[in-house]
Amino acid sequence: MKTFRFSLTFTILASVSLLLILTWLLLSLISFRTAEHDLLTQKSESGRLLLSSYIHLLTPGFTAGRTPTGADRFAERLAREKGFRGLVVVDRSGREVYHLAESRGIDSRLSDVLRTGMEYAAFSESGLVISRYAPILEGTEVSGAVRLSLSLVPEYGRLARSRQMFMVYFVLDFLLLLGIGASVLSRLIVSPIRRLLAATGRIEQGDLDCRVPVHGTRELAELAESFNRMAGTLRQKRDETEGSIKALQRINVELASAREEAIRSEKMASVGLLAAGTAHEIGTPLAAILGYAGILKDELAADTEKADYLRRIEEEASRIDRIIRGLLDYARPSSAERECVDAAQLLRHCMEIMEEQGVFKNIVTSLVIGEELPCLASDRHELQQVFINLFINARDAMPGGGNLAVRVSADTAAPSADARMVSAKTIRGRRRDDFRGAFSAPVNLRENMHYVKIEVSDSGTGIAPENLERIFDPFFTTKEPGKGTGLGLAVTARIVDSMGGRITVESALSVGTKFAVWLPAAKKGSD
Repeated sequence: MKTFRFSLTFTILASVSLLLILTWLLLSLISFRTAEHDLLTQKSESGRLLLSSYIHLLTPGFTAGRTPTGADRFAERLAREKGFRGLVVVDRSGREVYHLAESRGIDSRLSDVLRTGMEYAAFSESGLVISRYAPILEGTEVSGAVRLSLSLVPEYGRLARSRQMFMVYFVLDFLLLLGIGASVLSRLIVSPIRRLLAATGRIEQGDLDCRVPVHGTRELAELAESFNRMAGTLRQKRDETEGSIKALQRINVELASAREEAIRSEKMASVGLLAAGTAHEIGTPLAAILGYAGILKDELAADTEKADYLRRIEEEASRIDRIIRGLLDYARPSSAERECVDAAQLLRHCMEIMEEQGVFKNIVTSLVIGEELPCLASDRHELQQVFINLFINARDAMPGGGNLAVRVSADTAAPSADARMVSAKTIRGRRRDDFRGAFSAPVNLRENMHYVKIEVSDSGTGIAPENLERIFDPFFTTKEPGKGTGLGLAVTARIVDSMGGRITVESALSVGTKFAVWLPAAKKGSD
């Protein structure tokens, strides 16, 4: 399970936001406390001044119960102020002589003022009222005391409005800083990192030509330069590795080809010696057997049973003769001269011969000829032997009849194993690793060489996959004893190889078999 991680932008912005919030809390605590202290101090000072003004308007003799008119009018105007809560005047004995909008009565602090002659300021338990106490002096003696109570609700209201405005300004400033910070962060850090990450993904997919622009802060520029150097080094190492691999592949193909050619040469030499010795040792007595059998056949023509024995002797002796001739055809090097052969015309001729001899009985044949076919640089008789061998092989695979399709076309590229081995059918070449070797490696195909491709397909019983590995080996056959020597496809493959071509077989049981032959076209201007 992939671990969840926050993005770099979110992490940095969250950290900055936390710092801003903590800073705002600290500043707001300090500023609000300072503002509250200043407002309370200002309110207390204002109360002191108002109380001093009121005492100044008092005249001697106020203790007799006659409040001066000037002080009375001042008190009434003061009572109309929004923050006024009450006024109390006592004489030297602590007896109340005057009060205005005051319900608390006389408290202990008035007694303290009468006793000490000092001014005081006190807050109520709710903190919403401030009271100022001052003595009334006649000369140096205290003749009374005054208490003025003022409300702090307006001041606390101003503080609350200030807090609201401060909060609004903080939110706007916070959003503005976050927006600017996000933009700057994205441009200076996040975007370069994302470009670096995208380039890393492209390199992971194999694009080693990818480079990252070098700009931004010094650290990011150094990181981009290091990344580009790494990509360049990887590209250089990959090129060196690919070059080494290609060289090894080329060497391996050449070694495999040389080894196969050496093995085939040794086999050909062995078969040649065997064929020459066999022909020398068996040829003469075999000819005598056939001659004497012919003489006896004429003399014993009336004796049906003995004539049948002689016919069988001739057939078996002829079969031995065909085996010897097949060995010689397979082993001896071709000395035929190359000429320009029309493949389509030769195919028609071979199919006509097969039709006239009754080889294609109960078989439906078709011939498809492509356009602009070049002629083949080959020996006509050897090529005819190749086609006839393939036709006979297809006929033997369809004992109950079927379809034989022949297609000839121009082809400039040999088949790829990856492109052709995708069905249920199995494909094998003339030599081991034909598809991944001779057909797919440019070193084994001549450059600028055109080929003619001949396909012979039948709807017969097909060939088992394990037999396809040996289909071109000499003396290998899946036919019943006496029905084949196992040299037909071996001779066919040898002739195709000698012409510089290739032959493949594609087969599936109960579906059919298709032989494909690639033969090099004659160069333009050649006879």
